[in-house]
Amino acid sequence: MTDTRASIATRTPLDEDEFLGDRRPTNSGLTDSPSAVPDGVEHGSGDTDVSSPEDAKPGRTVQIPDVPFRRLAGIAMIGVGLLIVLFLVYLFAFTPLTASRNQQRLAQSVIGQPLLRYSLVAGHVPPEGAAVGVVQIPALHLSQVVVQGTSASDLMKGPGLMPGSALPGTPGNAVIAGRRVTFGAPFGSLGQLRPGDRIRTVDGAGTFTYRVTKVEVVTAGQRDVVTPTKANRLTLITSNSTVLASGRLVALATLVGHPVAVPTDAVAVPTYELGLSGDPVAGGLAVMWSLLTIIVLVGAALAVWRWRRPWLIYLFTAPIVVACGLFACESVARALPATF
Repeated sequence: MTDTRASIATRTPLDEDEFLGDRRPTNSGLTDSPSAVPDGVEHGSGDTDVSSPEDAKPGRTVQIPDVPFRRLAGIAMIGVGLLIVLFLVYLFAFTPLTASRNQQRLAQSVIGQPLLRYSLVAGHVPPEGAAVGVVQIPALHLSQVVVQGTSASDLMKGPGLMPGSALPGTPGNAVIAGRRVTFGAPFGSLGQLRPGDRIRTVDGAGTFTYRVTKVEVVTAGQRDVVTPTKANRLTLITSNSTVLASGRLVALATLVGHPVAVPTDAVAVPTYELGLSGDPVAGGLAVMWSLLTIIVLVGAALAVWRWRRPWLIYLFTAPIVVACGLFACESVARALPATF
């Protein structure tokens, strides 16, 4: 005899579902399983907003190119090195040629403008950068046309007569400054002068001879030698060092004979000309042109990496890089002390 209670106790859940299947309420089209809910339908929501098949497609991926930053940084460092080399070549190879060409033009202006002599004798100050005379030092085998002004731009042409000082051969202190290292270095051997050496000047007032009395270095804190004096003398000034200027190398010479009195016009002298410092604006221009050179160089390298046409890119960017580099070198030269 079979035990009915044991049979009921061992009934499985599936049997229970089958046993109660005809008694449970049914809902056609829906199921209690959450996994069967279509995409786009929220659980517990009565709306059935089913997305279209096009919306179910994955989005388009954008690939960012792998820019070689290390290579570009290396090219930028190479550009800095090239700028330094170009600057040294500019200072010691290009500036002497520029100074020689400027001296030839100034000599032609002195010969071709005889009215300049009468203008100087009448006391009219020539424009800045114009020729005012010639200085000759036989002991140094030096003969240079002197220009009006002692700014960095003026001394690129040759020795310059400091504004406000006396004209050579006239009463007072005639101050002439010149470069020692760059642009032909007209006063590069000024330290070799000895007391008794002659200095000859030719200008609108005539021809005059001076004799050297002292050659010395004047540093900051000592009495300035460019101030007006009662003595009739000639003062030649240049940098005291060929590397790092910390003072002035000066040669003092006394006029042989009597001076010629000529009227003079009072002029306002910029402080940077009295101090023989560099152009105050040139420093910012040097930084700007240097950065522009490096930017163009890096941009050219990036374009070569991107378009793979090096010859065409080099053809267009090489003149720009050279031009920007030369402008940077010229600006740096102007920013240096005027007598360097």
